[in-house]
Amino acid sequence: MKKLSFLAAILICGLICTTCDLFKDQVKEPAVTLDSIDFSDINFSGLELLSNVKVENNMSVNIPFPKIDIALGLFDIIDPFVTLEIPSGGTLKSSDSTVIPVPTKIDFASLFNLVAKLTDKDQRENPMYKIKLTTYIPVEGYGEFKIPLEHEGLLPLIKVPDISFASKPKATIDKSNFLNPTGKIEFSLNVKNNSNIAVIINALSFTPKVGNYSLSPQGIIGKPELKPGATTESIPITLSLSAIDIGKIGLDLLTGNNLNCSLTGNYLFGIDFPLVKEIGNTFTLQ
Repeated sequence: MKKLSFLAAILICGLICTTCDLFKDQVKEPAVTLDSIDFSDINFSGLELLSNVKVENNMSVNIPFPKIDIALGLFDIIDPFVTLEIPSGGTLKSSDSTVIPVPTKIDFASLFNLVAKLTDKDQRENPMYKIKLTTYIPVEGYGEFKIPLEHEGLLPLIKVPDISFASKPKATIDKSNFLNPTGKIEFSLNVKNNSNIAVIINALSFTPKVGNYSLSPQGIIGKPELKPGATTESIPITLSLSAIDIGKIGLDLLTGNNLNCSLTGNYLFGIDFPLVKEIGNTFTLQ
């Protein structure tokens, strides 16, 4: 009898251990990593930070889609700049991995108001960010896995450039042919990159106007690259004037240094960011 009881105890212990091992095999903590951090959209009003969270379901059963909390902070400021929650929905397949895109939008107007209060100029121009993501994965019969993630980096600030006359427009007229006079207007432009990342001027086109008369549209040739805070070397511009242009403008306006000339146009900057190749805007120069 004692022998049977002893064998039964061994059998029960074996079953318990086997069950525990099976349970351990069934319930394995999901592996959560930051697959990548990209800036998926950027313009002069703001940008979108895209965090790709990779969740590996190591269990042999499907589990609910996780809920993700996000806190985006700047510098060492305790209060987060952006907070939001990505609700759960659907399921994660068993023994499989899923990449969850987590977008975070940043409004430059609010950001500039915050960084303007900083006394350190380098911090204002090159703000560091830290993003904290907490993933909550519920598993039936076990509880909830709470997995925190962190990442920090430099926040790109895209600011409207300064476009200005490097030299004032000056007109000259060739009067050698009295019946068909020709002329030209010469000036130069400067473009200052106010952003904290390098840009390339892919296009700069404009319509010159002298007084109320519009000349033919113009554009620059070449693609100068501007480092953060840099200003181009003076870009020379020469506008050809026909006899009709001269007649429309009026000889009284062609007085050299006092020429009343304005420009209205567009520019396109090339930037090296994922999914974002060009960014543009309009400008008016008088």
